[in-house]
Amino acid sequence: MLARTMLTVATALLATCTAAIAQTGPRSHCDGAGRCRVAISVTGSCTDQANIKVDPEVVAMGDGAGRTIVWRLPQGYEFCPAKGDAVQFKTGNLDSQFFDARRTDHADGDDDHGAPDKCRRNFRWKNKNEPHTAGREYEYLIRFTGPGGEACVKDPWIRNGR
Repeated sequence: MLARTMLTVATALLATCTAAIAQTGPRSHCDGAGRCRVAISVTGSCTDQANIKVDPEVVAMGDGAGRTIVWRLPQGYEFCPAKGDAVQFKTGNLDSQFFDARRTDHADGDDDHGAPDKCRRNFRWKNKNEPHTAGREYEYLIRFTGPGGEACVKDPWIRNGR
């Protein structure tokens, strides 16, 4: 009887711990300063979207206002304005959350003072991340240029709030 009770308690504890672990995924991919860095890597030709990896694939903003999302390309790849390279949302319904899109060579997405038509390694969007948009997902495309001048496109997501 005691063994059965202990087994029941152990099973209940295991189920509780497992549920708690399952619920504790990343609440945010942003650091304490509100910078949300997205690493882009390419294996093989970037003309095949399957060869482009975005980490994290879905950028979770977590709680807190005032986020800056920075997409960082690997060496040899660039966001070139003359080729239309940018991070672009697929719809116009953005809840007025995103603003100040910019190409930059600064790793944290801060403004640099180079010529506006210069190709750059990073791209940033600022996000208000207001509470009424928590859980809202935004579809976007990443367009950039490969080392041989080829066009590269990836299609990931952003999630506001938790």
